[in-house]
Amino acid sequence: MKEISIEEMKQVELDVLREFHKICVENGFHYSIVGGTLIGAVRHKGFIPWDDDIDVTMTRPEYEKFKAFCKANKTGFDLICNELYSNYGYLFPKLANPNTMIIDDNVDRYELRNGVGLDIFIYDGMGNTREEAVKRFNSTRAERELLVAANWKRYFRSKTHAWYYEPARLALYIASRPVNFTRLIQKIEKKYEKYDFNNYKYVGNLCSDMRARSILPRNCFDDYVELEFEGEYFMAMKGYKEYLTTLFGDYMQLPPVEKRVTHHTFKAYWK
Repeated sequence: MKEISIEEMKQVELDVLREFHKICVENGFHYSIVGGTLIGAVRHKGFIPWDDDIDVTMTRPEYEKFKAFCKANKTGFDLICNELYSNYGYLFPKLANPNTMIIDDNVDRYELRNGVGLDIFIYDGMGNTREEAVKRFNSTRAERELLVAANWKRYFRSKTHAWYYEPARLALYIASRPVNFTRLIQKIEKKYEKYDFNNYKYVGNLCSDMRARSILPRNCFDDYVELEFEGEYFMAMKGYKEYLTTLFGDYMQLPPVEKRVTHHTFKAYWK
């Protein structure tokens, strides 16, 4: 197989984003670029130079409509989620180019080898006060950490955490070996089904590596605007500045040189 270079990978991801955007616009689905992709759009008008992925978010109601569309129609990407792939062990779905595959020595325990594309992070209702939202968000934190570790092929040192986190990570790895992805994902999602996105003032993204800092006022999603990214325009929540400040602080400030690295450990290939 031919390995995909970083620059090629960015173009494949951008192609997936283009089609995703087209489907959303044509069908009235709302989404927003988020994370490093949103910082890149605001600060660089494209990819952060040392970043190599694309992240978007959808509210739970919007994602359910989009998922139904993908199940009923042929698209140029694969929708990968546990509902459709029982050996996919994450709460967030992915859209992947079917002509590519990812091989990771650390994760993808059951060798799903999903392709290059983008991640969709889903916002759920959490509470009518920030305190209530944080409490509900944290009520499944142990299960979510266990789910992440259940995807590991082997124990490995973190690239982002200090050394003193390693004993806890090793304990999680050992505890995660008998985990059934589908049962655990269903248990987590069932807990939040009763918290309808539209009925609460605060909403959160259960998969955020910023954890409870991802909690936002629901009105951040009341409307959407266009932002430039790699010479094209994609959607962002109207409250994107509040989102970026809440999660990243001074998002216009470049990080220290030693932190300008990708966090991924995988390699990508053309099939």
